[in-house]
Amino acid sequence: MTKKRYLIIGAGWSGATIAKLLNDSGNEVKILEKENYIGGHSSSFLYNDVIWEPFGAHIFHTNNETVAKFVQKHGMTRKYEHKVLTKFSLNDEEFLMSWPPQVEELKKLPNWKLVKKELEKLPSDPSGKNFEDYVISMMGPTLYELFIKGYSIKQWGDNLKELSSAFAPKRIQLRSDGYKRLFNDKYEFFHPEGASPIIKNVIKNIDIELLNEVNIDNIDDQFKNFDHLILTCPLDGFVNQNILKWRGIKLEPKYFPDLNEDQTITENYVINYPDLKTPYTRTVETKHASGQKVNASVVAYEYPGTNDKHYPYPTVERIYEKENEKLKNVIQKNFSNKVSFCGRLANYTYINQDQAIAQSFGLFRNLQNE
Repeated sequence: MTKKRYLIIGAGWSGATIAKLLNDSGNEVKILEKENYIGGHSSSFLYNDVIWEPFGAHIFHTNNETVAKFVQKHGMTRKYEHKVLTKFSLNDEEFLMSWPPQVEELKKLPNWKLVKKELEKLPSDPSGKNFEDYVISMMGPTLYELFIKGYSIKQWGDNLKELSSAFAPKRIQLRSDGYKRLFNDKYEFFHPEGASPIIKNVIKNIDIELLNEVNIDNIDDQFKNFDHLILTCPLDGFVNQNILKWRGIKLEPKYFPDLNEDQTITENYVINYPDLKTPYTRTVETKHASGQKVNASVVAYEYPGTNDKHYPYPTVERIYEKENEKLKNVIQKNFSNKVSFCGRLANYTYINQDQAIAQSFGLFRNLQNE
């Protein structure tokens, strides 16, 4: 691999990982980050004296040995078992149940007989190109209305038949095995201070410039000193054309002082609220996961529907994925093919933290072969 000078846009998992791999191979690397912090969507901060996550719960989990060793090397070693609960009311009775739903728990529902009949009629394998049809074929219309529809409308908007079913198998399940952890991966971690310290460790000693937001019109002065550009940012923002559809979230923290050091406010780290009457989709109380000994806590209420570019919007027809590929072509031509794309935002794909890191490893291998 010929030693080169790489300019990387974005300091989340993708940007940090590819920067580390390239730097350790003897290349010159610089990161530009538009925010005043490192970590992107996986960031964690202190609210007063309490660890919290302003972009939602981020538990690190993977079956990828290479990725697991990479994060462990940089301090992600504390094992954790993530469980999610769902809170809802039915016939004026409040329920707090496991997510994904467990059939044995569902027997407590007042409409269990109807649910049971629907489950008995389900196909052996779920099917459907759009999100709504697929999930109904998985759990029936009653459970779909109870657990999924309201939450998904809040998260994605009204037209759930426009939404692709492609990501549903990884995100939605109906279980009857008694296994109440959310993930089935071999490795699962939560650092006591969240993901930010780990990402900072990854890019330790790498040149990074914060509060530097660049785009296709103003990057020339920066890029002239480099051989190759790596983008981990949203491409429509980079070219100043907001043509892709995104779904953003906002977490509003509420601080609770004067608690015992082990005391929490909510019943669980993450609690889903699938009804449309509740304006937020879930609560996140990171103290459950961090194990922090502190006489306070923070409960973050997650509100969807902001204009932030957090989650790509996957349609049945892959409308925006196709537009993103067109943007890649425009950018490639502008930089004489001396540009690569990495991560959830640049590739407009709904992936987890470990998959973002794996993408960076894949990109590194490709760059090595050039």
